[in-house]
Amino acid sequence: MKKYLLLLLMGVATFAQEKPKFGINLGSTFSNIRESDSNSEEDFFYENTKYDLNFLVGVSMELPLGEKFSLLGNVNYERKTFKKTKNLDELFLPNPDDPNFNQDRTVDMKQRLEYITIPINLKYYLDAQKRFYVNGGPFIGFFLNSNLKTEGKNVNDNGDSIFKTLDFGANLGIGTNFKINEKNSLNLELRHNYGFVNIADFNYNDTKLKTNSFNLIANWQFDL
Repeated sequence: MKKYLLLLLMGVATFAQEKPKFGINLGSTFSNIRESDSNSEEDFFYENTKYDLNFLVGVSMELPLGEKFSLLGNVNYERKTFKKTKNLDELFLPNPDDPNFNQDRTVDMKQRLEYITIPINLKYYLDAQKRFYVNGGPFIGFFLNSNLKTEGKNVNDNGDSIFKTLDFGANLGIGTNFKINEKNSLNLELRHNYGFVNIADFNYNDTKLKTNSFNLIANWQFDL
């Protein structure tokens, strides 16, 4: 019993000696949407979309839990964008067999979803120098806004009414830390975010939409 109590006291002492670290995030997003369970035979806009680039910005706090483990939290403003090339006549002509149907007339469409995302991760350092690490955990996303562009021009897509307020999923990342001095360091991390829940707030042939994105994050971390 005394041994367990001593180990617990040593852990508390170690935790007390390690100060929380704060940070600023800036990075890129590479996102798409996962569509499933649609019974439609039409080429629905959210089917077969492609990944697209955008950005994120936010803050972080890392709370050491021991020699190699810590608790890492982020609050990020994140833009998740995906795109699709769609036949123009298909948007307006109800019958593709119409003699006026032109399969070569296409239009580029791009949709952006804006979120405040909050991942809470357990971080594990792979080496004694704390140069390399992995982390993972759940995230929650709060939907802010949606923007749809056709050929670079904004379209009123009523995003507030077709997407749910909350997104939820898990993320997993791997990164490296470059120590600048005693109080400052730079983290570079590649992270994958996998949405679990349906974000579509409409009923179209049982369609379910889920988020999927990759982040490349640069994090300036410092002690107060």
